[in-house]
Amino acid sequence: MNPFPLIRIARRHLLHNTFRTVISVSGVAVGVMFMIMLSALMTGFEKKFVTETVESSPHITIYDEERQIPDEFAQWLSKQSGGIATVEGARPRDRRRRIKKPGEVVSMLRNMPEVEAAALNVVGTAIVSFGSRERGVGLMGIEPEDQEAVSELDTYIQGGRVFDLYSSGGAMLLGSGIANLLGVNKGDTVNIKLRDGETRPLKIVGIFKTGVTTIDYSRAYTLISVAQQLLGMGRDVNQIVVRLRDYASARETAARIESMVHYRTESWQEANENFLSIFVIQQVITYLVTGGIMIVAAFGILNVLIMLVMEKLPEIAMLKSMGYSGRDVTMIFLMEGMVIGWIGVLTGCILGYWLTVFIGSLPIPMKGLIESEHLVMNNALNLYYRAGIAAMIVTLLASVLPAMRAGRMDPVETLRGHA
Repeated sequence: MNPFPLIRIARRHLLHNTFRTVISVSGVAVGVMFMIMLSALMTGFEKKFVTETVESSPHITIYDEERQIPDEFAQWLSKQSGGIATVEGARPRDRRRRIKKPGEVVSMLRNMPEVEAAALNVVGTAIVSFGSRERGVGLMGIEPEDQEAVSELDTYIQGGRVFDLYSSGGAMLLGSGIANLLGVNKGDTVNIKLRDGETRPLKIVGIFKTGVTTIDYSRAYTLISVAQQLLGMGRDVNQIVVRLRDYASARETAARIESMVHYRTESWQEANENFLSIFVIQQVITYLVTGGIMIVAAFGILNVLIMLVMEKLPEIAMLKSMGYSGRDVTMIFLMEGMVIGWIGVLTGCILGYWLTVFIGSLPIPMKGLIESEHLVMNNALNLYYRAGIAAMIVTLLASVLPAMRAGRMDPVETLRGHA
């Protein structure tokens, strides 16, 4: 059968009752619009967190400890007894933790094809005081050139550079969250409390703001030699940080590095696993909510098409008596459902785009896991594809039952019932 007559009949059905058609299209459009907006909102926060985390922090961190430290006495006792021995309540030895031959480890890492950069760190906790205010910080000693290649600190420093740490014998970069709590500005001098109770002044040469609260409210940088003196570590190093060419492969690469260096090695995904699991829950909630909206829209389309079939019973009978097959009639109502879906998807995508832009422009300060002056929206093209495909599938499923019912009708019985 020539499809053009079928298309004309379907168009006439849709235009015969414009109000009913508009309601069906609106149901699909609203579902698509909210699916795009909610997905953009949820994935926006996730994208910002991941981006800021992988840019401001290392992709892989090597610590100065074994993931599982074997008990030497238990091993000796197992050999003597010929069995398996465990020790409970053993007191750990008081030994300085450090990475042995850190220079060789860094050289080995830099020769790996997956590794873009590697740097030595000295990490510990310290108390920073300014006037009468005190805050605990995670102090990180760095070599500015190597650290910049790993975490691109310059991008986040406000009015300064990481190399300004060389400008003073005692200089520090401070997170914006800690700086606000202490009331510190660039150029001020703070005091660091040492392990023996004494204090040492350090000049603030820059304040950095990554947008990740866990970093901005807990971290401070200084030269590695200064950190070694403050933490009483001599010339030891207790951490190595690594930047990869592909941050998505951090888990696999971290496992391989750990087997090579025999120190606990952690990827950025493992370090932020609790936070990433929150985003998974958010996505599930988003899909449940938008899925419910699409199901409601599908029932609207189903109802409209069933009413249309009941209304057009005499016309369906006349079409079949004129030689149109049941398949042709089914195709007419399927095309009507698909047209409703296509117009609804197109309208929903346009409305979804402008709604996403509008909500993203609202001045809503956020200070939670990440810090932002606006709601973070991810207006990515794949969200529109996903919403459009989901809407078309739902529309097609809602159109099948009425279309098949129309195609199976007996024209004789239909005309007799309307005689």
